[in-house]
Amino acid sequence: MKKKDRVIFLVVAIIPALALFVTFYLIPIGSLIYTSFFKWESIKIGEFIGFANYIKMFNDPVFWQALRNNISWSIVAIFIHIPMALLVALILNSKPKGWKIFRTIYFLPHVISITAFAVIYISVFNPSFGLLNAVLKVLGMNKYSNTNWLFHSYWAWKVIISTWIFHVGLFAMIFLARMTSIPIELYEAAKIDGASPFKQDLYITIPLLKNIIGVCIILDVTAGLRYFEGLYIMTNGAPYWKTETLALLIYQQLQSINNSYANTVGVTLLVIGLLVVLLFSKLFREKTVVE
Repeated sequence: MKKKDRVIFLVVAIIPALALFVTFYLIPIGSLIYTSFFKWESIKIGEFIGFANYIKMFNDPVFWQALRNNISWSIVAIFIHIPMALLVALILNSKPKGWKIFRTIYFLPHVISITAFAVIYISVFNPSFGLLNAVLKVLGMNKYSNTNWLFHSYWAWKVIISTWIFHVGLFAMIFLARMTSIPIELYEAAKIDGASPFKQDLYITIPLLKNIIGVCIILDVTAGLRYFEGLYIMTNGAPYWKTETLALLIYQQLQSINNSYANTVGVTLLVIGLLVVLLFSKLFREKTVVE
């Protein structure tokens, strides 16, 4: 194929993908940013109000509560979810007895829909007949056995965060898949040099997972940023916005027909997501040596 024909072929081949990208990505994002500078509380877009929506957002205590919750979720994702997933993957990679069964069990929660999990959580944390309170009562912890966990001003958000721990199986499987691609010769050489299994994981496995760890952190944090359906079913931000997140705040503002303010929060969420991706992509990027 001649160079000119090859260029024409590439252009024609990329047009459908480019059209979809522009239609369903660039145009919506441009519209989101554009409308955030207008007053839009009805069907039609109103007058241009500049940065009024952003000023309103930065003076909104509900926005700051939602942002704090998203930040705390990200911290838990980085320092609890991912380390736990890595630990599970390391154990499964050693192939203990029944490891294939445990692999399926760890991944199973990710197959179940978030809506179904939310309904289960509501039952578990129910103050009257919930499993948690029943267990606490059996253990003699009567002080906590009647707590309405999902609507308690102190415990609500902590309980919401704890529910996500069941989804670490996805990241464990990602780590496990990468571990199986590591050349076995590296471990054999380390074993000859007297390295224990712990040191092999510490100096071979984990360093070679650096890039994947960054990918999993990005996936976990961004999943927390856009988490909506389960939170909406369980608490819808109650009590007193203690379980509010930016994604939930956007939905609530749209329900109140505060479209431009919802888009303003959406722009902020988009910027935070981009910063997260850029930051962790840079931190966990594997350096290549050019000879």
